Amino acid sequence: MIIILQKVKSALKNPENLIYLAFISVFLHFVITTLTIIVMAVGILANNKTRRQAFSFKGNGWFIIFTVYTVMTALHFRNLIGLCCSVGFFFILVISYYVRANITEAAFSRCLDICCFAAIPLCVATVIETVLNSNVSGYTCKLWFFNENYFCSLLAAIVIICAYNATSHNGPVLKYYVCAVFAVIAMYLGASMFAFVEVFVGIMVVLVLKKKHRLIAAALFVLVLGMIVLFAVPDIFPRLSEINITSQRRVRIWNEAMPFIKENLLWGRGFLSFYQYAGLNPSIYHTTHTHNFAIESLLSFGLIGTILLVLFLWSYFEKLSECRALIRNNKATTLILTIATAVLVHTMTDLTLLWVQTGLLYALILGGLGIDERDLNKRINACASLGGKSDRKEEK
Repeated sequence: MIIILQKVKSALKNPENLIYLAFISVFLHFVITTLTIIVMAVGILANNKTRRQAFSFKGNGWFIIFTVYTVMTALHFRNLIGLCCSVGFFFILVISYYVRANITEAAFSRCLDICCFAAIPLCVATVIETVLNSNVSGYTCKLWFFNENYFCSLLAAIVIICAYNATSHNGPVLKYYVCAVFAVIAMYLGASMFAFVEVFVGIMVVLVLKKKHRLIAAALFVLVLGMIVLFAVPDIFPRLSEINITSQRRVRIWNEAMPFIKENLLWGRGFLSFYQYAGLNPSIYHTTHTHNFAIESLLSFGLIGTILLVLFLWSYFEKLSECRALIRNNKATTLILTIATAVLVHTMTDLTLLWVQTGLLYALILGGLGIDERDLNKRINACASLGGKSDRKEEK
């Protein structure tokens, strides 16, 4: 037993193994994911070397300031769940920065494969859950992901990753198509309508960025065909009949949030402020958040916190844009832009990124920027070195 523990401890000293563990934990029960986030983040912060790695990037000061700000506002308004979210947000980003400092091209490729192949057991488990609950009218699957929207968002990310891998590899790509099919079946049983919109947006972004014009035409054809099928046989997607109810519910939440935004326009009350407001006001629709990124940001963080969040995101995507502009054959930037765009579209009607499993997956993928970042730095240093040699020759 001691020998096994020693081998496990030795294996976990390898940054790549820790990154694999983080990716795998995304698809396990959310309690396991939460424990993994806590243990990994605390371990990174407790070690001088890994802590320096995590805080070595330009712009990370903004996320530290933002975290402190949201902690202070949550404490002031006794928003305990918001306080926990602030700590969780900080821990997840610490892990993301650690990944950014240590991820390699080979490790990132394996991590994406982990995501793709996770669709198979998830689909099997979803089918089993569906069969076990076949006597429940309108049942939608969520497995161990707390609710079906979080579950389907993860599956949508898997389909997008499969599309990215299929268009990036020169070798056999059938396995990615198979994994995508498994993910789509599970998504259908999860019955989250907007997850399919997220998938379509993500696939289109991948194809546009990679200039796959024939595949773009094929994707549009599939979209039109799917719309025709839905129009002809609406019962094929039972929750489609609930779209009016869902839309009215969203509008109600947004309208109810507006007075509270005005109440704390500058400061907000910390993460998930709407949940606290709903708990204090029985007449308000009870839900965790406002299902819209812009409204949620202003409500929870106020103008000041929203500006801090935008500055943090700006610093990240500024570097990402630089890598994409200067590295033609980028290893992660295209996927990051694709996932970010698809998630941004989804945040117009839901905030599935505000969860440990989805949040960690997106953060891990954002950490892939480190691959292209180091490649760019090597090229810049090489150019500087050549320029120095040229100057010395001229002097001679």
